[in-house]
Amino acid sequence: MLRSHASNMLNKTIQIDGDYTISHSRNYVWEKLNDPKILASCITGCTYVERTSPTNFKAVIRAHIGDIKKDFSINLDVDDQHAPAQFTLGTVVSAGLLGKAQGQAEVDLEVTGDEQCALRYVATIKGSGVLGQALPLIDGVARRRMLDFFNKFVEHLEDC
Repeated sequence: MLRSHASNMLNKTIQIDGDYTISHSRNYVWEKLNDPKILASCITGCTYVERTSPTNFKAVIRAHIGDIKKDFSINLDVDDQHAPAQFTLGTVVSAGLLGKAQGQAEVDLEVTGDEQCALRYVATIKGSGVLGQALPLIDGVARRRMLDFFNKFVEHLEDC
């Protein structure tokens, strides 16, 4: 089951949240959320995802924002102090002269039954430079990308 929505731009910040019910154990879902190959296969336009340390991933994603088609370098820092129940992702997306977008996502995995868990996320995004001025466009792209990622991720898990 999916529920997701994005808030209107307030104070130049976007907020996106959603939740899923997944027919796998929390530990299994946690393991798959930390697998670079699975992440790369679930992210539309992803060139690669690489784990650079136990708490850091780097990725490159090709995206369209309005008429702009650009490769975005992404740095993800993972705070997994409360693994496997919760983690925080700090994200910096760089687009060269177009500026940067910074985000943070709180992801919760709650056991809801035998071999079942609820995945909930709340993400906030702030932009600078041209990306900051284009937050309404980023809102739509970010929402579609998150929905697409989680739909593919859950589909991948259900196929396993």
